[in-house]
Amino acid sequence: MAAQPTDRLARLTFADRLARIEIDVPNQSLNTLSTAMIKEVETIFDELDERLDLEGVLVTSAKPGNFVAGFDIEELQGYEHDPDGLIALVQRGQALMSRVERLPIPVVAVIDGGCLGGGLELALACDARIAARGERTLFGLPEVMLGLIPGGGGTQRLPRQIDLSQALDLILTGRQIDGRKALKLGLIDDLVHPGILLDVAREKAREIHRRRARPASLSENLEEAFSDPVKLAARTPARKVIFSRAREQVLKQSGGNYPAPLKAIDVIETGFSHGLQAGLEAEGEAFIELVRSPVAKNLMNIFFMRQAVNKDRVVDGRVKPRQITRLGVLGAGLMGAGIAQIAAYKGTNLRLKDHSNQGLGWGMNYINNLLQQAHRRKKLSEAQADIALGRIAPTLTYQGFERCDLVIEAVFEDRELKQSILADIEALGHEDLIFASNTSTIPIKEIARKSKRPENVLGMHFFSPVHKMPLLEIIRTDATSNKALATVLAYGRRLGKTCIVVDDGPGFFTSRVLGAYINEAGWILQEGGRIEEIDAAMHRFGFPLGPLKLVDEVGFDVVLKAGGVLQEAFRARWDAPEALRRLADEGRQGRKNGRGFYTYQHDASAPDESVYGALPGGDTRRHIDPDIITQRCWLAMLNECAYALDEGILRSPRDGDIGVIFGLGFPPFRGGIFRHADEVGIGRVVDSLHTLAGQFGTRLRPAPLLETMAEHQERFYAE
Repeated sequence: MAAQPTDRLARLTFADRLARIEIDVPNQSLNTLSTAMIKEVETIFDELDERLDLEGVLVTSAKPGNFVAGFDIEELQGYEHDPDGLIALVQRGQALMSRVERLPIPVVAVIDGGCLGGGLELALACDARIAARGERTLFGLPEVMLGLIPGGGGTQRLPRQIDLSQALDLILTGRQIDGRKALKLGLIDDLVHPGILLDVAREKAREIHRRRARPASLSENLEEAFSDPVKLAARTPARKVIFSRAREQVLKQSGGNYPAPLKAIDVIETGFSHGLQAGLEAEGEAFIELVRSPVAKNLMNIFFMRQAVNKDRVVDGRVKPRQITRLGVLGAGLMGAGIAQIAAYKGTNLRLKDHSNQGLGWGMNYINNLLQQAHRRKKLSEAQADIALGRIAPTLTYQGFERCDLVIEAVFEDRELKQSILADIEALGHEDLIFASNTSTIPIKEIARKSKRPENVLGMHFFSPVHKMPLLEIIRTDATSNKALATVLAYGRRLGKTCIVVDDGPGFFTSRVLGAYINEAGWILQEGGRIEEIDAAMHRFGFPLGPLKLVDEVGFDVVLKAGGVLQEAFRARWDAPEALRRLADEGRQGRKNGRGFYTYQHDASAPDESVYGALPGGDTRRHIDPDIITQRCWLAMLNECAYALDEGILRSPRDGDIGVIFGLGFPPFRGGIFRHADEVGIGRVVDSLHTLAGQFGTRLRPAPLLETMAEHQERFYAE
């Protein structure tokens, strides 16, 4: 039979008593499920229902490296104000999966590439799953990352396919696993070379067909009964313990701010207690409720904002970036070594310079440990880890730096030192070489003041730890060329970073906003607040770490250095408490020397109350309303965000929200700091800031932009 027209979302062909459904969404790099796709596959199954002569059906993708990536999120967002349409969609989607599952002919999913979300749910409804070996073959149910749960039967079929604890882990975390892990868990039936993928899948379909054609023996019936994970779990008291521990873990990690994981547990438990159909009904109801929730709306908005940022050219598309083939990194400390590690991991050859053998040794050991950690987690083979390490040439001199396309300095925060290093690099004579500073506060134009080629100088502000933090803040000056900016932007994305481009200024965007947050927490501490109450209030607000715990992690020296730059730059409106300086003068550096706001000898969660002796008021502490703590800290951040936006440091509220979420840990469920301000109401925000300024200091007066927006009843986002 001839293939169906190429504009179809899925094509059906027949050969050798086997049917093949080939999914291929036109004009998209990835296959996604949608109402149109569901309708297409329903039509195909109408035809398959009439084909009793078939021995099997293969479900494949026409897109290399992608099976199905999930449901179309844009379509889901469109149902925000159409509950009836959403109910119909969920019911139709679940019915289709059940139809795949019940087809008398064996259905085999042939997976080469990403099999995620609705794609995995489709694969789970099939009788077998054969996957191709390769880095791009990944499995997961990432719906929880969007504030949702699987809605096409994933909460019911995954725990019936693999161990309950493992299924909960995948559903509750959104974690993705590779083919080897999927095979080990029993999620797939075989993992083979891509060249024989279709052949193995064909044979699997025929094998299932032959097995169904003959009666099952008693031993086979017993084996099936005792291998069913749902039946086994239903017979053991351990099931209740597993669900109980899962709820405890979710609440500990999320603080109850993300409803989707808890809903998922309830839905899975319903399926275990009352059967598949009851579980599917509970799943559908929970999915519909979550799609329309504020948390899901915010998380989906973040998804689209991040996509937009990752595609944003920033400069004219006719400006083509240079290719970075050789990188130089100056400074083998925590940041420099972290930058070198991720560059080598992503395939760049580089030279890593430090001023001492001891520093180089520390840096290379740190890099090697990270690569070995990646090997242990199966992200790299042992050979790949060795090759990555071999891409780094440690050195005490500038030899070889003249051949670099890009040099990133990550030395101590000292303006004169950075200026001196820039002069050394420019003296090497490579006119096209781009110089980037990893400074977190010093204006790039100050570093480039004596530069011979200021058009090639900009900032690349990475976040620690570099291998984990997704954000890269790129800073351009008035002199930075579009060519240099385009090159660094492309390279940052090559490193896997989400990049925001900001204009130059003290602290740029993220550091000045973080500085305002820590500064206000310092004032609360100085006014008599308790360490654990300040941090607990902001943790409940949704930050992964409270501001004082964060100071311990970053280091008192780094925080004070940045704070000094910001106080000097914004002296007219920025006043700093004495608290942090007094504690640093006592020799406290935070976690790095085991002396900070918390004790590190036995329990890092216990506050070190000896801190109070160096503060005004001493050991006499007072309870401060956590709502006041929360308001003061997040509104201080917002105020600084508004100043940065008004001054043109920040290009858009979108970039600001991406920056605070992926760089500073602002709670994603709130959608970003600008979006959260819209939800609260700019008028209420301004009123609150005026009240707080009257009580606690003029630094909390609302930024002019906020007052103007309140007066005109404006929002940061149109919707």
